[in-house]
Amino acid sequence: MVVVSTLFALPMTTIGQVPSSISQFLQTHCVDCHSDRDSTGGIQFNDLGFDLSDQEIARRWILIHDRIAAGEMPPADTDQPATATTANFLKTLGTAIQVAEHGRSDVVLRRLNRHEYQNTVRDLFQTDVLVNGLPSDNSTNGFDTVGEGLATSAEALQAYLDTADQVLDAVFGLPTKPAYIRHETNLLDQVDWKGRPQLENQIGKMFRRTEKGLVIFQSNYCPTNLVNFARLRAPAGTYRGTLQVRAIQSDQPVTLRIYGGDTIVNRREQHLVGYFDVPPNEWTTIEFVDRLVEDGGTFLPKCYGTRDTRKDADTYPEPGIEIGDILIEGPLEEWPPPSRARLLGNIDTDRADVTDAERIISELLPRAFRRPIQSDEPLPYIELFNQATAAGRDFESALRFSLKAVLCSPEFLFLEVPGPAQVSPGESLPPLETISQRSLATRLSYFLWSTMPDKELMSLAEHGQLRSPDVLHQQVERMLQSPKAAAFTKNFTGQWLDLRDIDFTEPDTNLYPEYDELLRISMMRETELFFEHLLKNDLPVTRFVDSNFTFLNHRLASHYGIEGVLGQDLRLVQLPEDSQRGGLLTQASILKITANGTYTSPVLRGVWILNNILGTPTPPPPDNVGSVEPDIRGALSIREQLAKHQDLETCAACHSKIDPLGFGLESFDPIGGFRTHYRTTAQEAKRPDIRQAPFTHAWVRYRIGSPVDSLTPFDEDHEFKGVRNFKQHLASQPDQITRNLSRHLLIYALGRKLGFADRVAVESIVENTAKHDYGFRSLIHQIAISPTFQKP
Repeated sequence: MVVVSTLFALPMTTIGQVPSSISQFLQTHCVDCHSDRDSTGGIQFNDLGFDLSDQEIARRWILIHDRIAAGEMPPADTDQPATATTANFLKTLGTAIQVAEHGRSDVVLRRLNRHEYQNTVRDLFQTDVLVNGLPSDNSTNGFDTVGEGLATSAEALQAYLDTADQVLDAVFGLPTKPAYIRHETNLLDQVDWKGRPQLENQIGKMFRRTEKGLVIFQSNYCPTNLVNFARLRAPAGTYRGTLQVRAIQSDQPVTLRIYGGDTIVNRREQHLVGYFDVPPNEWTTIEFVDRLVEDGGTFLPKCYGTRDTRKDADTYPEPGIEIGDILIEGPLEEWPPPSRARLLGNIDTDRADVTDAERIISELLPRAFRRPIQSDEPLPYIELFNQATAAGRDFESALRFSLKAVLCSPEFLFLEVPGPAQVSPGESLPPLETISQRSLATRLSYFLWSTMPDKELMSLAEHGQLRSPDVLHQQVERMLQSPKAAAFTKNFTGQWLDLRDIDFTEPDTNLYPEYDELLRISMMRETELFFEHLLKNDLPVTRFVDSNFTFLNHRLASHYGIEGVLGQDLRLVQLPEDSQRGGLLTQASILKITANGTYTSPVLRGVWILNNILGTPTPPPPDNVGSVEPDIRGALSIREQLAKHQDLETCAACHSKIDPLGFGLESFDPIGGFRTHYRTTAQEAKRPDIRQAPFTHAWVRYRIGSPVDSLTPFDEDHEFKGVRNFKQHLASQPDQITRNLSRHLLIYALGRKLGFADRVAVESIVENTAKHDYGFRSLIHQIAISPTFQKP
């Protein structure tokens, strides 16, 4: 233990000698203001120490490093050190932090998360497996791919045992072929459980009888379940449905939606099958393919966006849908499933013995473990097979017992990445190791596909070719063009942009009666398609902030006030020149995620932009500072409330960065609609011009509140009125946007937190991506060829 109080003239004791260039710099420029607990900025040296193996001490030294590097310390009104002196200080401190960080950087084994497990068993056995029951995965640094957060509990182990049974059930298939159902029906034919006509008493009220079937008008309660199909108790599986339909009393398509599962009692699983455009007047065929996950499921067709009637269907003049003949057939799955033959080959299970089991296990293990195996590795699983047969199990049951152990083994559930060598404090950094080419194939596959590497990737790795820059570039291109890359879009955007939290809050129906299921689905899909478009076309990452295009369908375009977009399929749309939209920040999904369903907060949205787009997060607020709860009755504006925070010195530093960003989006409500006034429940306020909400036709109960103030003062030189100028200002920072996105991509891909030592790699990625006009696809390539991506 070394006493270094003489270096600072303070009672500081620590492990490890403080380099003289650091102590002299701080003694000269910093200690006077940072020597006690009331120090400026909360930094004090009297009890800090220099044991950088302690993560909290290291965090505080990194804060000191960054504030000095940014020019925030020493303050501008004090004597400034020479440039060379500052550079030497930063270099010495940075190196010390890196050495200490490397010494404690044990690589945590990373378990497959739920999504990766689902995809991996699908590709391992080449069959469509739907698993249920795995526990939720923890998120660390924003992602569920970080090994530190993927702990394995007793609950998880039991879940893996149960899930392995589900997987093997799908692989081996049912013992007997399920009966194929071809169910022809019509809504007029439906009968209840007592054999009585299901809808007869509603003919002329809710429904209109026609020669070919029934006209329905209902978007809300609509008892058009296919109860006759439910009575068949159809086994779980995939079914194809066809409906003869046409829209009536409309010159535009009318939307039909279909639900599957327990749509009658609503006690078991139920899901949306899809939304379908039904053209007017001419008969057309709607076809869908859907998986019923439980026995006895059925389907429910109903309208969307129409006005209901319950009393005068025969003369009702509003748009509706006429539904004629309906055909449901399935299960569509092959029997026995092809996965069974791929696993067993042509063996006869009635005559098979341990030799056959050994062959099956030995062929499966290299794919399951994602690496070549040693000659003795199959032995424990063969022994389990022998124990099962000795206990009286037949060949197939004993083989399942052995394969279940494979699916629960650490070699299957965890990704193989070797850890780096350890370094002692004060030693120089050794050359960092590179992971094996097999591990590189696995890392690349789980990065872009969220699943195991395919044969081509593994073959290149086994032949030592994958690390070649040209080969790696070609493989990244191949993988991004694969349908499996949809997992990257879903899983990365779901966490980087918090899209998985879209249902965390439910909009207040009194304030936002127009919010509905199709709007939620459309806003989510807009963001995913936008992400894919930038990736496919290598567009600059600044387009994430500002663009002149987006993806819309009729529902979302109407929400945005954009005309001329018909139908519910989303497609690329060029935005009008005066549009407020374009880029992530004005997409309804992001605007909803950054609100709470009742009101918006510039603080929440400002923090989201700093964290998710710019990568310059502020520290958490002090414990004694309350949250801002705006009065939605309009008694006090949110700007006035936040101004109180800026009056406090402890709050002003952060809120001066947060609030302007949040106010830049204040013209958008909690469901992403553009607004000039807030909505309120105050009865004395003015009523809106509409009485019913669009699409849902719910009665409007809200009133028009105070005007929205979206003026955005950034600093003395920048003040913007309107979101378009606001987005242009953010988009003028391509390096910062690329730097932040690079950090998120690396955390997601590497499965670990980034440290101080990773900054050099991030800056190199930013610099190289800039040479390609900051293209998003180019950024993915730079991640893959980065030395950091190929190290533990």
